[in-house]
Amino acid sequence: MRRWSPLVLTPIIAAASACIRPPFPVPEPVSPVTSVQYYDLDIPSDFEIKTVDFGATPFTYVNGFNGNTSSTTSVETFVKVYAVQRQTGEQFMLVYEDIARHKRPTQVIHFRPVLDAMSPGT
Repeated sequence: MRRWSPLVLTPIIAAASACIRPPFPVPEPVSPVTSVQYYDLDIPSDFEIKTVDFGATPFTYVNGFNGNTSSTTSVETFVKVYAVQRQTGEQFMLVYEDIARHKRPTQVIHFRPVLDAMSPGT
């Protein structure tokens, strides 16, 4: 019986796994003639933006009944804005989801200083 060397099996496994479809659809490349999409997001006028982060997360809805299953895959995009209130210096994280439909943040996180926040038992 012939034993397969890991050096032989590794390229074979890598080539086979490269042929598998990704779990979510990959968007087509943007054409040079495609129009640019512009979005306006609301932010309080007394906030100074420090950083902005854009992200996208794929997720799959799975439905099933009586042995029949179906699934659809979507991508959820979001924008995170770290801002500081100009007068008070208070820090905020504003999270915007589905910016094509929503101009206001869906979550506002206020970072507030707390004494001994890292001490045990608090």
